[in-house]
Amino acid sequence: MERTEGVKSFVGIDAHSGHCSIKVISAAGENLSELRVPTEVKRLRAALQGLAAPAWAMLESSFLAGFVKDSIEREVARVIVCETRENRWIARSEDKSAPKDADRLARLLRVGAFKEVYVPKGIGRDRREILRMYGKAQGDVARTKNRIKGKYRERGIFPKGSKVFSAEHRGEWLEKLERPALRLLVEALYEKRDRDVGFRDQVLEQLVELMKGTQEYALLKTIPGVGKVLAGVMSAVIGDAARFEGKRQLWSYAGLGLCSRSSGDFGQSRVRGSSGGNRGLKHAALSAATSSIRGANRFSRHYEKMVGEGIDPAMAKRTVARQILATALARLKRGQVYREEP
Repeated sequence: MERTEGVKSFVGIDAHSGHCSIKVISAAGENLSELRVPTEVKRLRAALQGLAAPAWAMLESSFLAGFVKDSIEREVARVIVCETRENRWIARSEDKSAPKDADRLARLLRVGAFKEVYVPKGIGRDRREILRMYGKAQGDVARTKNRIKGKYRERGIFPKGSKVFSAEHRGEWLEKLERPALRLLVEALYEKRDRDVGFRDQVLEQLVELMKGTQEYALLKTIPGVGKVLAGVMSAVIGDAARFEGKRQLWSYAGLGLCSRSSGDFGQSRVRGSSGGNRGLKHAALSAATSSIRGANRFSRHYEKMVGEGIDPAMAKRTVARQILATALARLKRGQVYREEP
């Protein structure tokens, strides 16, 4: 919950590609205005002029969030892009429409019941978009590979591992398919898989090229286990390190923090690892942990110590991933390269 004392106007915006529904309420919760305007810069700005200051505006995270936020920032004191998944009042409402969603956003903003989403600007937004496209390209590769294995399984053939996808072994796997039509279909899936892999690698190269030369990229690359690809991913996701108060906020953002559940009796609360968070940053941190524990550094030494004490290797690796994120945040905030402790 955020404190909203002193704010005089609360604006809820339900954004769509053709139009935006806007609802304005007062600090007392009274309806001030309700508008429907085209999703255009001039019309959005005009709709928010003359509000009692200071005014706050809130909209849900979507593909239009960055555009709308940039359009209205100079008209209000603060623009908040909130996490869609947290707004169950909106998502699960049986009485749903754009004007009513705008009203609910304004009222959630008034009581401070929202979770803000970071929306980078300029080049930071470009990096985030390329990273998002890389994630989608990875998903395309995984789906095509699953389809290929699925076609083999339909004929009682059960491939294991990645050998079935390699160019040198495809022929022997295709020979196991007796029907020519099915063989042609699987060959087409192999070609699609190759195109998907090529596109994914191309997007990743663009991200790395975009990050090269930045101080953030250079600092992260000095951390054990963080290579050029992971440095590009981590710096693109973290963006402005100042937005994280400390390492625990970054762990929670990456889905590597701890969460507890209890009902009634606090002594019966259950603590477990988070299953949410930013998947890209979580994957990058765990990949860096996997790489670092194979070398000779303070992360590998701590991992060996934990495993020697009987801690599950998967939990030990998760702890190393958190250490790497904490180290990355410290490097970015201080502007210092990583140095191995004696």
